Amino acid sequence: MGSSASKAARKYPKHPEFPSQAARSVPQTSRSKPVVSQNHLAESRRSEAIERDAADPDFLSNLSRLGPVRVDHHMQAVRPEATNTARLFESRSKSELASSQPAKNTLYAFMLSDLLDKRKSIGSKQDLEVLSKEFGVDIDALDRLTRFVNSPSIDTSSIRPAKGNSEEEGFVATAVWIEPGLETKSA
Repeated sequence: MGSSASKAARKYPKHPEFPSQAARSVPQTSRSKPVVSQNHLAESRRSEAIERDAADPDFLSNLSRLGPVRVDHHMQAVRPEATNTARLFESRSKSELASSQPAKNTLYAFMLSDLLDKRKSIGSKQDLEVLSKEFGVDIDALDRLTRFVNSPSIDTSSIRPAKGNSEEEGFVATAVWIEPGLETKSA
């Protein structure tokens, strides 16, 4: 693939054909900028040569074969009717009401995080019952859930600067699982 025998032999012209190549082939003895001839620069106005160069006969012939554009004036605008719009707003309001009041034992993620955080600080079964009623969750469902899920907690004794350099680079701490300190009151 990379051997020179597999590549086609290249022959370069010995004498430059274009003035720009001639300027490159002449060694520069001084550090001055190369002189650019005026005929290579674009003109400030469009000359006849520029217009001829820009003309595309294939494009023009294809346009003439297509012919003029035909516009269908009998098209109707696509708009929902007033009854469809009213039904749309009605269904949206119903779905918003349904989503703002989740079903029993159904919580949004942020509400679940709040519930788990508040659960860590309760002290008795009565507090747990009040908390479960506040969030609309059965105590049994909450007990089953908290066997496997908890909100993040940090061991405050393990907080240290990241990389051991300075406090500006952030902190590192150990996450811990905290259970509530429920007291079992026997009456």
